[in-house]
Amino acid sequence: MCSLKIQLSHIFVHSIFQLSVLSQNLPESHLLKPPSCWGYEQNCSPTNKVSHQHCEEGANSKGWPGDDGPEELFDKQADFGFVKERLGEMMSLCEPLDEHQNTGDSSSLKCSKDLQFCIAKNIHLDFTALTERVENENLKYRMDIFQPGDITLSSCDLKSDKLMGQLELMSPLQSWAPELRNLGVSKGSTRKDCDLVIDTPTYIVKLDASVNMYHHFCDFFNLYLSIHMNYSMSGMDISSWSVNKQVLILENIPYKSAFKPAWSAFTSHPLMDIKSVAGKKVCFKEAMFPLLPRLLFGLFYNTPVVAGCSNSGLFHSFSEFILHRLQIPAFGLLPHHRMRVTIISRETRFRRVDNEGELVKVLEQTGLYKVTLARYSPHVPFPSQLTITHNTDILVGMHGAGLTHLLFLPAWAEVFELYNCDDPGCYSDLARLRGVGYTTHDWGKNGNMMKVVEVNGGNTGPAHKKFVNYEFDIEEFVRVMNSIRKKVLNKKVYRAQHDEL
Repeated sequence: MCSLKIQLSHIFVHSIFQLSVLSQNLPESHLLKPPSCWGYEQNCSPTNKVSHQHCEEGANSKGWPGDDGPEELFDKQADFGFVKERLGEMMSLCEPLDEHQNTGDSSSLKCSKDLQFCIAKNIHLDFTALTERVENENLKYRMDIFQPGDITLSSCDLKSDKLMGQLELMSPLQSWAPELRNLGVSKGSTRKDCDLVIDTPTYIVKLDASVNMYHHFCDFFNLYLSIHMNYSMSGMDISSWSVNKQVLILENIPYKSAFKPAWSAFTSHPLMDIKSVAGKKVCFKEAMFPLLPRLLFGLFYNTPVVAGCSNSGLFHSFSEFILHRLQIPAFGLLPHHRMRVTIISRETRFRRVDNEGELVKVLEQTGLYKVTLARYSPHVPFPSQLTITHNTDILVGMHGAGLTHLLFLPAWAEVFELYNCDDPGCYSDLARLRGVGYTTHDWGKNGNMMKVVEVNGGNTGPAHKKFVNYEFDIEEFVRVMNSIRKKVLNKKVYRAQHDEL
C-alpha cells in the first residue's frame, strides 16, 4: 500500500511538472527527464548530457599535455560547458545584512567574472538626469548613461573592493562595468522614492546592430544563454523560462528591426527603452543584466572554436527554442529525394548574384530540386522567412548576414556559401556550431568560373571583394550543388526522415 502511494505521488508530481512546463510554452527538448541533463548541473554525467559534439579524428586542441582534449575544449568554448564555467565564476557582490535577510526590501547582487552577467534584487536606477539627453543625443553604446549614485541597492553589504576589481573590461558590449561602477548602497528601502516600480522580472539589455541578422542574433543567443544561467541559479525554477518578463533596452533611439518578432520568444510585454523611463527613478524587484553580444571569448560573435569539432547542443537547443516559441512549422521532406533549395537573393547594393535567375532555372530543370529565390527583406515577415529556412535542405547564398538563417535549418541540411569574399571563418564556424554541413568554392585557381562585376563607388581597399557583384559559371554551380545533394543523401538523419515518408 505504501509503495502504491509513493508511485501515485510520483505520477502526480511529474504530471504537475509537465503541466508547468507546458504552461511556459517550451519545446519538448527542454523538458529533460532524468538522468538527462544540460551539462552545467553539478552531477551531470558526460554520458547523460543533451549535447553530442562531434570531433573528427585528429582534432587537436593545440594545448600542452594534460590540457583538455578537443571534446572538452569545444564544450567549454561553444556548448553548455561555457555556461558551467560562467556559473563557477559567480560571486556575491552585495549580500543582505543579517537583520534584513528575511525582509522583502533587502537587495542583493551576484555577478560573474568581469561583470559579464549579473542578477540583482531590489535595485534602483535613477534616470532623472536623462530628460534632455534622450532628446538631443544618441545614447547607444554610451558608457556614461549613469553617474555615481544613479544605481542603488539597499540593506546589503557591498563588497566595494571586489566590485572595483572587476572593471577591467570597460566596454559597452563586453561587460556591465560601465554601468555598475556607479553602484551605491542606501540604508533605507530602494522603493520609498520611486516614480515607477516594476515588479515583473526585467531583462536590462544593451544591443548590437539590430538591422543586421548576424549581430542582432548575438543579442538573442546570449539572452537565451543567460536564461540558462538564471535557471540554474534559481534551483531549476521553471518560471525562469516564462515570457512574463519585461525588457528595458538601454537606448533612446526607437527600436526598429525586421527581427522584432524574435522578442516574442522572451517576453510577452511591450519593449521599453530609456525614453520611456527618462526623468524617473525606477525600482526593479528583480533584474538580469545578461551576457552581452561581444564578450571577449564569448559565444556566437568571433567564438574561438577548436578545429575539427562541431555540433554544439547549445546552438541546437537555441534553434529549437526560437522555432517553437515563434510557432514555425516543419513540412517534412519532399518525396523521391527531391530537395528544397533556398537561394538568398540580396537586395543590397553589393554582393548581388547577377545571374541568379539562370542558377534557379538550371537547377529546376534537373528535376532534383524545388528552388525558392528568397528575398529576405524587411518587407517579408520574419516568421515567414524562418518558415522557408526551416523547410530547406540546401541553403545557398553569398557571404552576408542572411546566412545567419543557417541556425534554423533542419539537422540534415547543408549550407553553400557561394563565395566567402576572403572571410572564411564567419559562416563556416557558425555552421559547425549549429551542426549543419558547409561548403564554399574557389571557382577555379584564377577565378575563371566567377565574374566580378564592379560597382560605381565600391570600396577599393582590402575589403574590395565585399563591395562588388558576381556572376557564377552555370555548369560548375550545378556540379557543386549535386555534390552537396549527395552529402545530404548520405546523412543518417536524412535517411531516417525519408524512410518515414
